[in-house]
Amino acid sequence: MMRPYVIIVSAMSIDGRIASKIGYSRLSCPFDLKRLHEVRASVDAIMVGANTVINDDPSLTPRYVKAEKNPIRVVIDGRLRIPTTAKVIRDGEAPTIIVTTEMAPREKALEIARFGVEVWVMGRDRVDLGKTLERLYVERGVRKVLVEGGGRLNWELIKEGLVDEIRLTVSPYVFGAGTSFIEGEGYPTTSEGPRLRLRSVSVCECGNEVVLDYVVDREGIIKNGHVTT
Repeated sequence: MMRPYVIIVSAMSIDGRIASKIGYSRLSCPFDLKRLHEVRASVDAIMVGANTVINDDPSLTPRYVKAEKNPIRVVIDGRLRIPTTAKVIRDGEAPTIIVTTEMAPREKALEIARFGVEVWVMGRDRVDLGKTLERLYVERGVRKVLVEGGGRLNWELIKEGLVDEIRLTVSPYVFGAGTSFIEGEGYPTTSEGPRLRLRSVSVCECGNEVVLDYVVDREGIIKNGHVTT
């Protein structure tokens, strides 16, 4: 299977939370936000889950930096739960694809399509992420994807071996509860999960955040931005 290079970028508290128990998720300083938008400007597509759109209503555009074009916005939403008032549907700032399943209401899919947004059905009762990435690669020429996912989407991508790089910013906050960077059934020991290799570590310009960059060591070959698994 040929697919794009996939990078997860996230900011988390020192106890591993990307959002508090009420969904508050503003953890990045201005320097870190600019770094995120630089990554947005460098990729072909940005992928998020339905909860990110429902809770944050993001634009998913690199508005803090100059960019030649806005990347494709890809929303993973197996039941089409996102509202049709969401910015990714209404603002028209970038091509948008909502990826869903056969379980989604057909009427909602037709309503979303009226705004010029594509709706892809990629699975019966759950979205097939591997085939979604392959389709993006083949049909849209997507070679690099930024994932700004919630914990569940992050877990599904990692579990299926579809992640190549993880960039984490550790912010000086503690939530104690909330959404973890990874939310799933989990691995019983360290031997079952992916092997991560630390590529770089740095202190943010603000002096109070740590930026970690890991690459995933796995079977497969990465050449010229093409990933074969």
